[in-house]
Amino acid sequence: MHTMRLSRWLNVLRRVTTGGPYVDERLSVIVLTLVVIGGIGAVGYADRFTSLFSLAPLYVLPLALSALVHRLRISLALSVVCLGLHHLLGPAGGIGVGRLTREAATLLGYIFVVVAVNQLGAQRKRLAELAAKQRDDLTEEIQLAAEVQQSILPRSIPKVPGFEFAARMYPAKIVAGDYYGFVELAEGEIGLVIADVSGKGVAAGLLMPCIEVALRIDAPRFPRTNDLLGSFNNVVHQITSGDRFISLFYGKLRPAARCLEYTNAGHNPPLVIRDGRDPIPLDKGGPVLGVLLGAGYESDQINLQTGDVLVLFTDGVVEAQNPAGEEYSAKRLASIVNSHLQQSPGELIETIHTSVIEFRGTSVLADDLTLVVLKTL
Repeated sequence: MHTMRLSRWLNVLRRVTTGGPYVDERLSVIVLTLVVIGGIGAVGYADRFTSLFSLAPLYVLPLALSALVHRLRISLALSVVCLGLHHLLGPAGGIGVGRLTREAATLLGYIFVVVAVNQLGAQRKRLAELAAKQRDDLTEEIQLAAEVQQSILPRSIPKVPGFEFAARMYPAKIVAGDYYGFVELAEGEIGLVIADVSGKGVAAGLLMPCIEVALRIDAPRFPRTNDLLGSFNNVVHQITSGDRFISLFYGKLRPAARCLEYTNAGHNPPLVIRDGRDPIPLDKGGPVLGVLLGAGYESDQINLQTGDVLVLFTDGVVEAQNPAGEEYSAKRLASIVNSHLQQSPGELIETIHTSVIEFRGTSVLADDLTLVVLKTL
């Protein structure tokens, strides 16, 4: 309770000193009104004991603060009050045209300051409301972009006899720059895709639909994975003019032959984990997509054995850092998977995610974290 009260008063103090955001509007107005009254009283008290010069200009300070807080008519009324106090408490100067002229000029000065500050305050309020509206509109648009992005991701996981799949993306921001997908091909083959667009947020997320559309259209037309990515590389380069790039892994699973043909375009090499053996990185391919027009790509193939676990991931996993600046690393990822081979792909993803969060010491992600896990049954 005491902490809450202290927090409220600190917010009020911040409003008084900076005119910035505050929590309790009414309490702030009350405190600022007391400051205005106290300021007028302090100047009047000093005016009472000063006979050598006039303190009338000092009333401008509480009047200006009043103009920021109160309605214009209240501040104008206070201007008359301040002039009256100065007339009663200030240095005696007799009654004549000269004094009336000075007091009229003083009142006009008060009114000018009050009106000017009041208008500035009103303009500031209008700008704050406009900024708030623009922020809300932008937030709504970003949320809509996130919903569109989520609709691009697979809504269901393929069901293939002898294999089990799972996938999950944990965005660092509302809109992510990662992508994963499954492409159903002829003769029961399945295309596995995981990608990471350079950068984060909306700018990176805008390229995701390009990945989806290009792969859906081109994957059935190219029998070899390297030919597909060679063509896709040129498409990305034309779209981005080489200013952005995409790291991408594309694998074609042939369930009947229990093998995976793949091409790695500059992506973190997926790992094939086999019980009691060193992990096998799938690193054959070429450069990231979109940088070098006409770049060449290789393909490779690996035979999958019963119990094998294939882990596809983005750099948000292995480059996650702990408070000491150490990276999670592919070695730690392989160790976690190897010690939980009995789990299903979905359980493995949760285990890896929990491990990364515990390693970082916070649930806030610095980069998008995406995982695709395939297990051979």
